[in-house]
Amino acid sequence: MFHFPKSSPKQARRIVLILLLSLVYYGTAEISRRVAATPQSVTPVWPPDGFALAAVLIYGYQILPGVFIGSFLANIWAFIKTDSLIHALISVRQVVAIACGTTIGIGLGKYLLDVQIRRRNPLKKLNDLCIFLFSVGILTPIINATVGVLALTICGTVPWANFNVVWLTWWISNVSGIYIFTPVLISWYEYLRLQKNRRRQRAFLSLSRYGQQLTTLLKNPKLFEALSLIAIIVLVSYASFYQSLHFEYMLIPCLVWAVVRFGTLGVTNLIALITMLAVFGTVRGLGSFSSEDVNNALIRLQLFTLVIVITNLSLMATLNEKTQTVTQLQRSKFRLQEKSNQLEASKTQLKETAQLLAQQNTALEEAKQTAEKASHTKTKFLSNMSHELRTPLNAILGLVEILKDSDNLDDFEKEDLETISDSGRHLLNLIEDILDISRIEAGKVELYPQEVDVFQFLQSIKGIIQSQIKQNVEFICDFAETLPPVIYVDEKRLRQVLLNLLHNAVKFTNRGHVIFRVQHQPNDDQNILNGDSTYVLLDFTVEDSGIGMEPDQLGFIFRPFEQTGKAKFKAKGTGLGLAISQEIVRLMGGEITVTSAPAVGSKFRFELCVDIPNAPQNPSSTNESLFAFDRDLAQKLPLKILLAEDNPTNQRVMTKILKNLGYGAVDVAGDGLTALAAVKDHAYDVILMDIQMPKMDGLETTRQLLALPLESRPYIIALTANAIEHDRIACLEAGMDDYVTKPVHLESLIQALWRSQSCRLNQEANFGLGNESSLRRMP
Repeated sequence: MFHFPKSSPKQARRIVLILLLSLVYYGTAEISRRVAATPQSVTPVWPPDGFALAAVLIYGYQILPGVFIGSFLANIWAFIKTDSLIHALISVRQVVAIACGTTIGIGLGKYLLDVQIRRRNPLKKLNDLCIFLFSVGILTPIINATVGVLALTICGTVPWANFNVVWLTWWISNVSGIYIFTPVLISWYEYLRLQKNRRRQRAFLSLSRYGQQLTTLLKNPKLFEALSLIAIIVLVSYASFYQSLHFEYMLIPCLVWAVVRFGTLGVTNLIALITMLAVFGTVRGLGSFSSEDVNNALIRLQLFTLVIVITNLSLMATLNEKTQTVTQLQRSKFRLQEKSNQLEASKTQLKETAQLLAQQNTALEEAKQTAEKASHTKTKFLSNMSHELRTPLNAILGLVEILKDSDNLDDFEKEDLETISDSGRHLLNLIEDILDISRIEAGKVELYPQEVDVFQFLQSIKGIIQSQIKQNVEFICDFAETLPPVIYVDEKRLRQVLLNLLHNAVKFTNRGHVIFRVQHQPNDDQNILNGDSTYVLLDFTVEDSGIGMEPDQLGFIFRPFEQTGKAKFKAKGTGLGLAISQEIVRLMGGEITVTSAPAVGSKFRFELCVDIPNAPQNPSSTNESLFAFDRDLAQKLPLKILLAEDNPTNQRVMTKILKNLGYGAVDVAGDGLTALAAVKDHAYDVILMDIQMPKMDGLETTRQLLALPLESRPYIIALTANAIEHDRIACLEAGMDDYVTKPVHLESLIQALWRSQSCRLNQEANFGLGNESSLRRMP
């Protein structure tokens, strides 16, 4: 039993097509020689090339071997010499050359049509027809005739003296064959394909329906017209080509009639019929083209054939284009009519929609007012919640800062206080998560970069996480030695992101390790000089050997309130940390990426391009003023300070903090009215203004204070637990110069005090220039 590959049906079909083409080529060649050849063995029309080109155009290059085989068989019996083995081999060689020339010519004709008209029917448009007639119909026979006649002359079959005559006869006969028979076969192929599609649409027809169709066909007037046209053509052809009557040009109106009434299929077949009748008569020495000179007779016959072919096919292509244009115009007209009807319907719908929209607008306006009221209520709630949560934390963290500065503590106690301070601030950050997600949803998250000591920043994070590490977990910190000492970044937001990632790593790791890695890209090409600063790329990585995550979980871990892992871990977080961290990193110009596998662990990574200040812009950028109490600050920066604060605990904490900075005499006002009275009686350099106070809040106090006729206006710093962005904007719009949130960061307070001096120096310079309205505002 034979086993055929899956492609055997296609291969079998190809072989069948090749064999059929070779037999058709050989058969038409033999018929032409026997029926349409002159006594000198010259055929005025060579149909095999027309059949071969049509077959290759329809079925592709795969059947070109059939052209070679057919051409070889058609010529081997005409040129074979069997008187000796040498002569036989020479004959075979020249026939092989002829077959190669025919195959190359046909293949080139197929290639030219594919390139220029892209497998369209070359008879449908005038431009395509011209390409077919002049590029393919002429060039293909040139190759065939040149190779064939050269082979015959080289092998001695044809004398060199007869090269031109033989070449011309060969070439014109091939041109005629292609012009006449290739269009016929293409037309029949298109017609049969169309009929096949129609049969598929009809599924099947019963015998009675076939009978009805046959009866309709017989009664069709066009059938009588076609038979009449054929009869006229046969009579005119007989008179012209067999009786020597010069009526041959009467055939042109008949062909024009066929073009108009019967289309491409009709005219191509009638041209073939006329050509065959003309050839049969001429080769027998009869008709209008007969002559004692056979070559002259054949030239006249072939020119007549070419004229009627080119004329009628061109007319057919022109009419087809016109018909297509008219059809397209009718379709466009129909579409325009449909669109017009649709527009009328749309107008009616628009009127109804307008009425509906009016009703909806009323409902939307009511919904808008409701939403604005709800948004205002939400904002007010968040502001109050922020204030109430921050107020007790301000006392806790403020007292811790004071205790850290005590001289009676050993290093371990100071380290514990540092951990308490960092943990308290982390607790503050957790409280802010709820506020942050509201800011993110409203698109109001902003960054406030400042100079940050990289080593102390990383060590503080390390201290917080070190206290949370489990017994069987190793905490590894890998900080590159090439890290810049100071960077310009939003410290609070970067700390928030890193602590979120590290807390997750610790929470989901029971044994193994947690790695906190910060690397610096050393490539100078990544550093961009910009004025007094240099930007550098930092790479942050948090890696753990914890429980890991499934691949399908990685797609939603950055969504708000989404948690992964086991149930016992999910209860330990809000599910907001990663969502907030991703948004913060994106605002900083980076993107958090994650790789993870179950029971292997997870790795979170992001890169940030940060600014490295080359030199401090003012004394507040030094480590002493940023990260520790400077007891001599009052001497460096002598200020008369008023603290407007109603909470007794916060009053005590702030006065102690200011006392440790060297400001022993700090006046305190418990409400806004008292603060206004104090400003009228004393000249203050700085006012630390709380917002929520009895009798008069901080915003109204600031507005009335700015209206006072003071010689030197104090620098007003908002000192408030209201930490939402709209609170900051409200403070600045009320006329305050700076903004510090509770719990108070010592470095933030010191920076604000230094800014007050810069503002005062600018104010005095402006007063000297007569400009009393120019005051520095915090952006």
